[in-house]
Amino acid sequence: MNKRNPFLQAAATILALAMMVQVSAQTISATAPKAANQRQKSAAIESQQAAQQMKILAEMDAKNAQTIRGNLGALAAMPPMPPMPAMAPLAELAEFPERMEMPELRELAELNGVTYFNGKNFTNVDDLKSKEVSQEISTSKSPDIYIDNSSRGMVVKIWDQPKVKITTTVFYEGDGKLSDEEWLEKLNLSLRMLGSSVKIKSGSIGGGSYTTTSGTYAWSGGSNTNGVAVFNGNGQNIGTKSNIKRVVTVYVPAGSKLDIESKYADVQLTGAFTDANIDLTNGNLDAENINKLQLRSKYSNVTLDNVVTAEIDFINGRFTAKNIDDADIDTKYSTIEMGNVKKIVFRSTNDEYEMEEVGEIRGRKNYGNLRITKLNGSLELDGTNADVKVRNVGPNLSMVKIDNKYADIRLPLRNNKSYSINYVGSYSTVYGNFEKLPLKEEPKPLLKDKEDKLAEEIRSINRSVMRASGAEENNSSRFSALVGDGKALKINMNCQNCTVDFK
Repeated sequence: MNKRNPFLQAAATILALAMMVQVSAQTISATAPKAANQRQKSAAIESQQAAQQMKILAEMDAKNAQTIRGNLGALAAMPPMPPMPAMAPLAELAEFPERMEMPELRELAELNGVTYFNGKNFTNVDDLKSKEVSQEISTSKSPDIYIDNSSRGMVVKIWDQPKVKITTTVFYEGDGKLSDEEWLEKLNLSLRMLGSSVKIKSGSIGGGSYTTTSGTYAWSGGSNTNGVAVFNGNGQNIGTKSNIKRVVTVYVPAGSKLDIESKYADVQLTGAFTDANIDLTNGNLDAENINKLQLRSKYSNVTLDNVVTAEIDFINGRFTAKNIDDADIDTKYSTIEMGNVKKIVFRSTNDEYEMEEVGEIRGRKNYGNLRITKLNGSLELDGTNADVKVRNVGPNLSMVKIDNKYADIRLPLRNNKSYSINYVGSYSTVYGNFEKLPLKEEPKPLLKDKEDKLAEEIRSINRSVMRASGAEENNSSRFSALVGDGKALKINMNCQNCTVDFK
């Protein structure tokens, strides 16, 4: 087998590469002049285009200059402007109103393509006419009367006739030829019989509307208690009179039983009423004498003169009463002021109680204060964080039972010559003009439910632990005391972390 010389193969390869390099050099030498010529032609074309653009711009400048010179020449050839005629004196001009009279647009709102507002506000009494309208129906001497009221002041008065009568005042422009019945319908006020009962309904007043090319505009009587509705002669509501309150007066027989539900309005009861059931929201109640009262109140203020028996549920307001014989009251976040209370059972959450003179008082109080100017009969109280301040105790005070914690208690006994005290309360400070003796017998706790029983068991365990550790011996907040024969007044008090002043 023939083998080629490796040296001859390498020489042949080098010769081939040299020939390829020579061919490439010849090709580059041939194309270089062509590229240079192409660049020269492109530069010449761009130079010609720039020259043409400069020529066009110069021609346009020449035309514009000629046009401007022509316009200036025309202006110079125009005759002078004649002088303006003198203006007439201001006195000869027709009077123009300072402003256009338009209905007062307040609380503008749009709904379903209709723009609503409160209508025109009438402030001048001379611009309006007024009329007293009324309606009455015959009843028994002691009817059941149901009153449903919203956004309108209500005054209920006692009279000696077996009738129920409602009366109010309507304000209007024009003739106002409607009957009393038609006016009451426009005022959304009705009186009717339901079997043997009487139903009175007082509601908000509807508004009116008008249409223009720009849309439909309407106004509503709304729930504004700061003004009365104003009507035109046809009974259409055209606005309000803001400086007069809307009030309805109701006359009822002396033996009537009232059931009143009122919202966003004030209610006044004048006279002595046998029975009243009142549900009040966002309003005020003023009453003179009520034999039996059931009251539910939210966000309202109530002022009473004399009440025999009362059941009261009161939230967020101020309650004031001069005299109450027997009261059952449940309050939250309110201020309660009472003059003379013979007997009261109460449940209180974060209230301020102020009582002038109390016979028997019993209840539960969490947070807030209980202040009594004079306590005559007995006091039973349990709660948490409820401060109790009694300024004076009467000679007939017989019993005080308090189960409290984290509170300040003041019960002055300086004028009492006979009383006994059993006190339990760890971490408490007690002041008194008596000798503290070891407590031999546990005072009976005021147990109320299963939770209280469980709490008492826990306290008993804690006391056992303290006695075993010796801490109880150093704690003086567990004692008894005896002044005189101790038979006149019995005091049992369990108050942890309290400050108690018996002086």
